[in-house]
Amino acid sequence: MINTEYFLDDNMALWCPVKTDGTDLAYYAEFAVSNRLDYTSVSVDAVKIMWPWLENKKVKIMARFYLDKKFDFKNGLSNLVTDINAVFKQGADGIQIFISMNELGNMVEQLYAIRDDLFFNKELFIGLDINDIDICAFDNLWNALNKIRADGLVLAFPVDKGDKSDFVGRIYGLLDAWQKNLKIKLHFVLGENMLRIQQVKRLTQSMQPDLMSDIRFFVNI
Repeated sequence: MINTEYFLDDNMALWCPVKTDGTDLAYYAEFAVSNRLDYTSVSVDAVKIMWPWLENKKVKIMARFYLDKKFDFKNGLSNLVTDINAVFKQGADGIQIFISMNELGNMVEQLYAIRDDLFFNKELFIGLDINDIDICAFDNLWNALNKIRADGLVLAFPVDKGDKSDFVGRIYGLLDAWQKNLKIKLHFVLGENMLRIQQVKRLTQSMQPDLMSDIRFFVNI
């Protein structure tokens, strides 16, 4: 568990684990309000539990969706849209769709035509594994995010192999390839690893300082 003093940092946001019971979710909600956090990420099932605690509290509830490589966009799109609509009705302020880089283009092609109606007054964040993005793929990534009119990008780092991960190099590549016309927020899920968080902050402050105000690091407490 992370030291809660780190939440004094304006760039921090709250990540609520899957299968968290109602008592813990109430604690998370109170913690987010008390620490003036503006984002909390929860599982789909937790949205309806969190919303009564966070209604009108200026803490955005982001519902997490995971689309694996076996997801059938052709036949499963209607169910996905139904599920997204359901969490919005339950109080979610937006969603984070975690998907592989290889499937991102397919998802964008299926969703972009209904994006504005589906996400009216709601936020859409695309979640990717940092290790899944090759340095030559940034142009495709930016084009996909622009086409779907994503509000933000969430970069996760689920497997940290230390120096073998080339984490700093990947973040450097991302920021170096960043396009000035991108109107998206940049969020991270790096676990309770303050070294990685500080590395991102230092590089961003040096290379793309305009992004700092909207950067968020989701961590558990």
